[in-house]
Amino acid sequence: MSRSIRTSISRFSAALAILLAFLAAGLSLAGCSRGSSGLDGTYRIDVQLEGGTGRVSIASPAKLVAANGQLTLEVVWSSDSYDLMVVDGQEYSPASTKGGSVFDIPVDSVDATVEVQARTTRMSTPHLIDYTIALDGSSLEQGSPGQDAPSADNDAADSADASEDSSPYRDIDLGCDLVHTGAVELAYATRFTVDEFEGGYRLICLANKDRFLIVPQGAGAPQGLDEDIAVITAPLERAYHAASNSVCLIDQLGVIDAIAATSVDPQTCSIESLVGAVESGSCAYVGSYSSPDYERLAQLGCTVALENTMIDHRPDTRKKLQDLGLIVLTDLSSNEPTALGRLEWIRLYGMLFGREAQADEFFSSACESVERASQGKGTDKTVAFFYINEDGAAVVRRSGDYVSQMISMAGGQTAFSDLGDSEDSSSVTMEMESFYAQVRDADFIIYNATVDNSVSTMSDFLAKNQLLANTKAAREGNVWRCTSNMYQQMTKTPQIVSDLRAMLEGADSSLTYLEKLS
Repeated sequence: MSRSIRTSISRFSAALAILLAFLAAGLSLAGCSRGSSGLDGTYRIDVQLEGGTGRVSIASPAKLVAANGQLTLEVVWSSDSYDLMVVDGQEYSPASTKGGSVFDIPVDSVDATVEVQARTTRMSTPHLIDYTIALDGSSLEQGSPGQDAPSADNDAADSADASEDSSPYRDIDLGCDLVHTGAVELAYATRFTVDEFEGGYRLICLANKDRFLIVPQGAGAPQGLDEDIAVITAPLERAYHAASNSVCLIDQLGVIDAIAATSVDPQTCSIESLVGAVESGSCAYVGSYSSPDYERLAQLGCTVALENTMIDHRPDTRKKLQDLGLIVLTDLSSNEPTALGRLEWIRLYGMLFGREAQADEFFSSACESVERASQGKGTDKTVAFFYINEDGAAVVRRSGDYVSQMISMAGGQTAFSDLGDSEDSSSVTMEMESFYAQVRDADFIIYNATVDNSVSTMSDFLAKNQLLANTKAAREGNVWRCTSNMYQQMTKTPQIVSDLRAMLEGADSSLTYLEKLS
């Protein structure tokens, strides 16, 4: 055999050996993507978090460390308020809480789905929340998340800043020398902030840029306070209340007797304590919020007007109230993107009425109840929540609205998932043809009787438009209506979620806040 032929064979053999080595390495890594054998070192892997209320997230990709046949996953939360994780009955403490709580937990494989519990301290009473973390083995790559990939730590910090601390309206410059001592941590609310100052003073900043200094009883307003900051002495004793959606919060705190006047019509109000106060004369009904009896308000000595966002359409009314000396505080809870965010406004009312401990305790308990109601597995059932307005058009809720969120908490899906969020309005008006295309195949229909109480039977519902008879929900007898007082029952969020869950699971009779049409 000639030297040139032997050289060619030698080179071919070497190339073949290199190729086989590369193939073996590739097969080894591919095999590793399904389990833990053969892995050694640091990897990054995509992870997905499910459970809870969707408020927090974990960094993805996450760091996965393989050593001595064991896999350890680094879980980086978007919140620094988690102080404990439980996996298979074993408790784990955070390795760090800077930029988000960081835990190292064991996993069986790179395709594992891990059932965990995480304890949050954001409420007045810490409590455990159930989550599921799913690993995607097909995404496994060598190297830590910080190498040629976004940093998990930075992702967590950015997520925390964006989802929890992003309050561009927050302005803690008082214009005076009060010393800032800290901020009240809110779990879900995004439309107000609370900062604490020495001497028991508190600053409330609202998303509409209004600011209020809560002054302890017996103390005075500090000298040099910025003129745009309204001063409220707590606890309130002579308030004028015009926000029907928050009556339940004040009732829950047991301070209806601090409401001297109201524009909530006792004929339509479902809160018995307020109705009783009006009937007994301890609380005066002063007419519509848009044109209340100003003279009566002055006679009653009201100091603060608690309004909802409707007052924004009546600037003349706001000015007249302010001219009378009333401080106007607008309840922005209806603009909260989550149901629990709306409910957390009870903590603001607790500060105003001197019932902070009761407010914190109630909110913590309500969050736990919602978590329990949300623990069931999700369904593929779709729900259409709407009403037909006087023009014959359908008014539906956006997918980010609190009603849509409660449907999701209950395990369902809104039929209008493509409508997205909007700062301007939580609802969308749709022409019947385009509306029908989306509602036609919905598994359930809930008619919004809070706005339109004219529908109490299936005949009433079908009379709204002939197309409704062709919907899947109507054909299968799955048309419901919410009770007319659901809007005034913010404190009953856990029960409403439970009702929605029961409906999705096949309840065949009326529930507390949902009535089946027949």
